[in-house]
Amino acid sequence: MRLKYILLFLFLLPFAGVLKAQNIEYGVMVDTTYMLIGDQQHLTFRVKGEPGMRIRFPELKDTVVRGVEIISGPVTDSVREADGQWLYEETYVITAFDTGIYVIPPMPITVEGKEYNNVLRTDAVAFAVNTYQVDPQKGNYDIVMPYAAPWTFAEILPYVLWSLLGLAFLGIAWWLWRRHKKNRPLFTPKKEEVPPYVIAIRSLDEIKGNKLWQAGYEKEYYTRLTDTVRQYLDDELGIPAMEQTSGETLRSLEQCPEVESRERERMAEMLTTSDYVKFAKYTPLQDENARYLDLAYDFVNVTHQRIQAEKAEQQKQAEEEARRKEEEEKARAEAEIKEQEKDN
Repeated sequence: MRLKYILLFLFLLPFAGVLKAQNIEYGVMVDTTYMLIGDQQHLTFRVKGEPGMRIRFPELKDTVVRGVEIISGPVTDSVREADGQWLYEETYVITAFDTGIYVIPPMPITVEGKEYNNVLRTDAVAFAVNTYQVDPQKGNYDIVMPYAAPWTFAEILPYVLWSLLGLAFLGIAWWLWRRHKKNRPLFTPKKEEVPPYVIAIRSLDEIKGNKLWQAGYEKEYYTRLTDTVRQYLDDELGIPAMEQTSGETLRSLEQCPEVESRERERMAEMLTTSDYVKFAKYTPLQDENARYLDLAYDFVNVTHQRIQAEKAEQQKQAEEEARRKEEEEKARAEAEIKEQEKDN
């Protein structure tokens, strides 16, 4: 059977034909003149010529000829070659599901250029389609089952994402069930934000009411007193005093415009005495303990009032700036209206 096809192909047209028209080369080609049934190959139209040409290749739909089906395409490409001319190609993927010899007839290619406008026709090309040979001694047998290919990450990823989503859903459901069982609200209301000044004054009032130093707990008294002031510095003035030593806190206060020199001196005196009490077992006098509590009250009150005054001044300036811009816009609008009335 194969020898028969070979003899026939001695008289068939070649599988690739290249013609010339003036300075234009054109033709059509297939990958091979012999293929097995169901295999695929490319059918390629080519035109080579001067730059600036407009090429219209044959418009093929589902089939090339009867029995030759188009799988995909066309795919159009162009490239400039070393001689300066352009090579234009249009490629289809074709197949055949029946044995035989198929001849693709001449196809029209329209070429339009500055000095050339014509419809060119390619040569016919042919190819043979053969089927699989069955060994009579073996006879027919089942199709081999496909090999098990390993899973890729792209194939596993959707299952992983859906599993995580399912776990998240189960977790949320369990959390809602637990809160419902304990009669807790699903969403706790947002706590009211207490200003740092109020927190500091409440803490100082509590220290005053506990009377720690009167009971002999000077270390606990100075620890709570300095922690209250440090927390106020952190929340109100942005000084991380809770993580700083006394010396670092005093250096930070020197860079703080809201704290004056007199207040810094009193703060240095209180922090120094507190360090002596906590680390050197120093026992201050009774009036010193009361004085440092009053000093903490004064520091919190004075700095808070100063900060509030600065905020009020900034707000006033912002309101005046907004009012000034509003008046300027109003005056500009009135001037435009008068200008338009004058023109009319």
